[in-house]
Amino acid sequence: MGRLLEKLGLPKGHYYLHVAVLAGLPISLISDLASELERSAEQIAEWVTASPDSTVMSMQAGEVFCRLIEILDALLELHEGDLGGSLRWLTAPNVVLSNEKPVELLVTGFGTRAVRQAIRSIEYGLPV
Repeated sequence: MGRLLEKLGLPKGHYYLHVAVLAGLPISLISDLASELERSAEQIAEWVTASPDSTVMSMQAGEVFCRLIEILDALLELHEGDLGGSLRWLTAPNVVLSNEKPVELLVTGFGTRAVRQAIRSIEYGLPV
């Protein structure tokens, strides 16, 4: 688990993240992540399908939020901490992913696996 997870104060370990998502992650985490990414809170809320009107994220939004953090940490590692490069890759249409933006695939576990597979292919120099 990576640096954004720690910076945002999320629990370490998959089980504890599971418990936190079930309990409802605080909506304030969206603003915290937006600050880290130098993006608007509205943009992050849209990515994770969260309703800004509530105080906690729905279970679905919490899952997508955690997936986003996991993928961002992997991208930051791949891009050696280059936030701009990581965000460009995440938000640009990707040929390997049928010209979909990777961030839009994070709403499902299968989409997240496809994004993770594309990242791993880049890491290991495999054709993508």
